[in-house]
Amino acid sequence: MIKFLASIVLSLTLFAEHTHTNDIPARLQWFPNAGYCGEMSLISAGLYYGQYLSQYDVRALVTQDGSQTNGSLLIGVNASEAAKKMRLTYEDWDPDLQENTDQFLIWMKQHIVAGHPVAFGVYANQYIFNHTTDPNAGDPDYDHIVSATVLASHHFVTDPSYYGDDEVGFNDNGYFDNQNTPVYFFTYDFQHFPASRQEANNPNGPIYALSNDGANYGIAITGVADLNQETLPVRIETNFNDENPPIVNGSNQRPLPMPLTLKVTISGLDPNTTYNLYRYDNLAIVPDSAFNANARAACQKWTFKPDGSTHVLMEKIQSDEQVIYRCVASSAP
Repeated sequence: MIKFLASIVLSLTLFAEHTHTNDIPARLQWFPNAGYCGEMSLISAGLYYGQYLSQYDVRALVTQDGSQTNGSLLIGVNASEAAKKMRLTYEDWDPDLQENTDQFLIWMKQHIVAGHPVAFGVYANQYIFNHTTDPNAGDPDYDHIVSATVLASHHFVTDPSYYGDDEVGFNDNGYFDNQNTPVYFFTYDFQHFPASRQEANNPNGPIYALSNDGANYGIAITGVADLNQETLPVRIETNFNDENPPIVNGSNQRPLPMPLTLKVTISGLDPNTTYNLYRYDNLAIVPDSAFNANARAACQKWTFKPDGSTHVLMEKIQSDEQVIYRCVASSAP
């Protein structure tokens, strides 16, 4: 468990002159019930935009009966549905329009540099993970969903071109461990990251690979639902990066909650302006405009005038709570 974990951006292979990093701390997914990597990737994006949800609640958004065992969050299947219900805006990568994997890498690069969390599918080396020698083992599309956080380049990161030595860094939600210690952060350069299903399972190959078999799957989370662009940036850090105890495999029962401390940081503030910070306890009631006019939807409100460009609030919650923050100027609609 990691206390107020900053993004684990190790040097590894990031020797490029130019690097853009989005502050998305690594988190540890639940592994039962077919895994919660998709859910955790969107939870990480939600924290980046000022909202906390349990893996249990995000899984329930995409199953018809709200269960934990009747489906999971998958990119290219229901991730956009989940993002919409989470009151987040998004852009899906369309694999039907894809001509090659380089196009996908350029799309991902541009979103990372724009400050957007990107969740995408990767192959996991089945020889390393499951000790199988079957070269076709694993899913033909992707095995695992990860969160891209870093773009490194020998060129200006704002250059939208494809470069084979550009590198993408991502958090794997703790899926790969080394002697029972999650590694979390991985980097791959563009030219060596793509692989076929068979190449991805090479016993001497890398831990992860990006499908080079004709289609890729990704979703960029571009912000919160805010029709009139009223909200200020809000970010949440948690004092633990997991939920413990995890859910029991095959169970639909929510685990007992654990106490969490949230560090809520609002940025982009003007010291001469008064702001309202709203907290909501249910996704279904979060407005997408006129936040002040809809103040009654919030379970709590703080009015403050900042000393500088940022303002920090500490809150204690239980891990099974839904906590969504939106901050607007007091003069906003």
